[in-house]
Amino acid sequence: MPYTTRQSSLGVPAPSLEVVLGMLAWTIGAAGLASGFGTVLVALGLFLTAYLVIVRRRNAAMVVVLHPERKRRMQRLILVGVAGIVLLPSLLGLVGYAEVSIAVTAALIGVLLIQASTVLEERSLVATGALVLLIAAFGAFLALSHEGQGTGSSQPVIGLLAGLVLWVAAMRRLGILTDLSRRYNVRLPRVR
Repeated sequence: MPYTTRQSSLGVPAPSLEVVLGMLAWTIGAAGLASGFGTVLVALGLFLTAYLVIVRRRNAAMVVVLHPERKRRMQRLILVGVAGIVLLPSLLGLVGYAEVSIAVTAALIGVLLIQASTVLEERSLVATGALVLLIAAFGAFLALSHEGQGTGSSQPVIGLLAGLVLWVAAMRRLGILTDLSRRYNVRLPRVR
């Protein structure tokens, strides 16, 4: 019995995970900017998220039905992710490393996306997770190299870049990028 069942004609599951994580990262990144510009970016992020949710609802047949064991593994990954997002910043603040809390949280998300790729049988999540890990490493470098600035220097970089990466991954899996490439005659690299 196969562990994952999908619609054969569509081929990829609906990327709810990337949409939600993209909005979360984008909001955290925009919170690190000046209030006026940050508010505009949050509004743009909400608009894009709403658009992606509408497109995902139209493609409701793309939802993945997981074998019970894989469903339990996915639930554990989500539980670890939520606990990490909530607890890591507080714990790192207690031990004096608050400046890297956002970078470490982003790194956790990247690792969990790579783990989710084995559960969902979606190899593109490995590339997405790896890009989020690279962004987290760059953000940690920024946070540690700029003395006296704390997380303020790295928060927008990590949040906004990770949000963009996650949303582009969601658009690719929803077929939006394929439609745009056909419309404007641009060739995109193929990732299964």
